[in-house]
Amino acid sequence: MFDERAAAARLAEIRGEFPGIVHGRTVLFDALITAARPEEELTVSEWADRYRKISPESGSPYPGDWRTARVPYLRQPLDCLHPDHPARRVTLKFSAQTGKSEVGVCWFGYIVDRSPGPMLTVLPTGEEAAKYNRVKLQPTVDASPRIRHRVRPENSRDEGASTTAFKRFAGGYNQITSATSSKGLQMVSIRWLILDEVAGYPKDADGRGSPVDQARARTKSYGDRAKELEVSTPGLVGDCRISEDYDAGDRRRLYMPCPQCGAFQVWGFDKMRPPTPASKNRPHFACEAEGCIVDQVSRDVMLAAHRWVPTWVAEGEPPVPTVIAAADIDLHAIEPCSGRVRDRQPSWANWSAWSPFEPWSDIWARSEAAHGDPGKEKVVTQQDLGEAWEPKSDTPDWEKLLEVRRAWTRGVVPYPAAVLYGFVDVQGNRFEWGLWAFGPGFQAWLVDRGVIAHEHTTAEAWNALDALTARQWTSEGGRDLDVMAWGIDTGAFTQALYDKVSKRHGLQATKSDNRPSAAPYKLTRADLRDVHGRPIAGRRIDLGLVGAWGLKVSVYEGLRHLVAGPRSDGTWPNATIHLPDWIGEDELRQLTAEVLVDTREEARGNARRQSLVKIGDAREWRKRHHWPNEGLDIAVGCRALAWGDGAGQIDRKRWDELVAAAHGPRAPETPQGELFASTLVAAPPQPASEPDPVLPPPLPPRPTFVPRRSGWLKR
Repeated sequence: MFDERAAAARLAEIRGEFPGIVHGRTVLFDALITAARPEEELTVSEWADRYRKISPESGSPYPGDWRTARVPYLRQPLDCLHPDHPARRVTLKFSAQTGKSEVGVCWFGYIVDRSPGPMLTVLPTGEEAAKYNRVKLQPTVDASPRIRHRVRPENSRDEGASTTAFKRFAGGYNQITSATSSKGLQMVSIRWLILDEVAGYPKDADGRGSPVDQARARTKSYGDRAKELEVSTPGLVGDCRISEDYDAGDRRRLYMPCPQCGAFQVWGFDKMRPPTPASKNRPHFACEAEGCIVDQVSRDVMLAAHRWVPTWVAEGEPPVPTVIAAADIDLHAIEPCSGRVRDRQPSWANWSAWSPFEPWSDIWARSEAAHGDPGKEKVVTQQDLGEAWEPKSDTPDWEKLLEVRRAWTRGVVPYPAAVLYGFVDVQGNRFEWGLWAFGPGFQAWLVDRGVIAHEHTTAEAWNALDALTARQWTSEGGRDLDVMAWGIDTGAFTQALYDKVSKRHGLQATKSDNRPSAAPYKLTRADLRDVHGRPIAGRRIDLGLVGAWGLKVSVYEGLRHLVAGPRSDGTWPNATIHLPDWIGEDELRQLTAEVLVDTREEARGNARRQSLVKIGDAREWRKRHHWPNEGLDIAVGCRALAWGDGAGQIDRKRWDELVAAAHGPRAPETPQGELFASTLVAAPPQPASEPDPVLPPPLPPRPTFVPRRSGWLKR
């Protein structure tokens, strides 16, 4: 029979012998209290500071506890990755060795511990995906007790174990895959997405399209609850996804105070100066505000006081100042997804001078050694400066074009422009049109731009287009001018547009010929076809082939003339393109939306891609991602029509006659008239030396070239 009193006495005796033993009830209730206590809310950077450990195997010079204070510029991007933050995409365009990939590793640890769910990490190749796990992810898991027990170990004998490409953890997983294969991008729904070194992804994966778009499609089921981290060192201009996505965001730049005068500013490579005795023979930075000499010893203090400033502004708004007083920095350092940038996703850019890992002397030495060597210049631009590399700067800078616009009334033909050509670019839901005027020296002026907001299949669209093509335009001299020709691009919706154009006398069907050897404009004939693709007897249409490759070169050359300004005598080079002040950033981006890429340079180091490079001129025009190019297509189309009429080949005397017919015998007394007076006819005509000959686009002569109206302008 059980004796309770004896048992209690014995238990008391044992407790007396072991006074350190805690009563079982105490243990039970302490555990219940701990389990019921709400978990402390931490940002991603706070979590990393508290729980992430850096393994010596990772190759980091700072093994041990992770400290965001060592790379303070990563704190804001890290905190935007919190599930409760409104940012849906975090984009980092950073140079090499600035810690950008560590953001993804910190985020992975936070997700495992605090917000488990399906995750996808994409690297450019399978080899890099394996290295990412071997060097970054697995060493972090092994070194961090907070997540080590949550991530299943790699054990080939256990079906539920992790692998080098698939990390399993309680409540989720992280699939690590390559952008070169669509297999890892299919058949999964994910909430968390990491795109690492996205500039190195191929354009297409297994014929299914962009790997970036494929990966993003995996997040659809989570909607606004999904989040993406996109990081990369930039690639080539015109084909650099990270640069394009950075530009599509709020474009944050690192503003830091001058350690001497306190003025906040962006410290770019343009402010870096060579060693001098005043800087103790070390490379240094020059303060834009006061010219102060800034030495590398001040870098840590400056980084600690940094502020991220979004430099994107809405069209028509003043740009963000390059130098900001300390008292005003709070007005400009807007938090992501708030204030004037609340509708833009956050994006950040930084370069190697402003990371704690790179001596300024090394950066300066590499830049000096690279001077004149395109291969080394490419490495310095991408890896050190954190910018996309452009082998030859054929594309004008739209920001510089913004500064050289001139004032004339919209819809009025400015002096000395004399002949008008219009062009229509067909989009699925609208017609975009533009009107350009040409004058002496084949210079060009934009007269008007507009949109007909109806689909090409509707009667409303064609009625509006008929009214537009029948319209006259007034010159500064008060004369009403007809448009010499209107063209329309039939590259898309070809047969439907052929049918519509064939019933109109004031509209010329055109199609681009993108060969480098193509003539600027060549007239040919095209068949109208039935729904089965068979030619319809008796239904043919005049078709103008536009040599877009060479004409884009000439358009960009004309824009560069505008940026360079007039000659010392006040005259402008032939073929200069003049822009009005009533167009803004959007239109200028459209005009400069394409870049000329050398595919041989792009394929260097990749044997498979080199084998696919075509023989001959390997350069090709590419549209910048997310940049519409309707404005450029319209400028090219108008230039082609004018060239086909002979406007690019007529002499000074004939131009004088056309200008007089358009504006009257004397130029109007306007600033524009005075600007061009030295190059244009006045009444009565004064003897003058012949101007420079009109230069055609850099294209070989073509015996098949047929001017659209047999060069009537030259008669």
